[in-house]
Amino acid sequence: DHIYISGMRSASLLSGFMGYYFSLMFPNVHTVSATSSSEMFEQLFRITEGDVLIGVSFPRYSKRIINAMDYARSHGAETIAITDSEQSPIAPDASCLLLARSDMASFADSYVAPLSVINALIAAVSMKKRREVSETISL
Repeated sequence: DHIYISGMRSASLLSGFMGYYFSLMFPNVHTVSATSSSEMFEQLFRITEGDVLIGVSFPRYSKRIINAMDYARSHGAETIAITDSEQSPIAPDASCLLLARSDMASFADSYVAPLSVINALIAAVSMKKRREVSETISL
């Protein structure tokens, strides 16, 4: 019913990108961004069975995303994790795990691989929803 997409810190750029394109394809997309845990849960408190939370998290994992994934799953929502490994702290709460390497050659994270995974997901979904996307874009 509702799609919630969330990433914290630098991963918020990835979730924002995904949220933008998913909102062109689906009517009930919520990009969850928060500066505090309580603010995040204010945006998620209606999540339930039939909804999905897509959590994006990479090393220097955010405790807020870990808690959000646990909260969503405990409320019956499907959970999709976009992360770097099966050992990621958000992996245990994910009903679907999409893996992409995240390199940290310096203090700045490289999200080339995760962005490619997100781009592929956007492309695949838009092909499935071709008619709705065409109608939205032609407005």
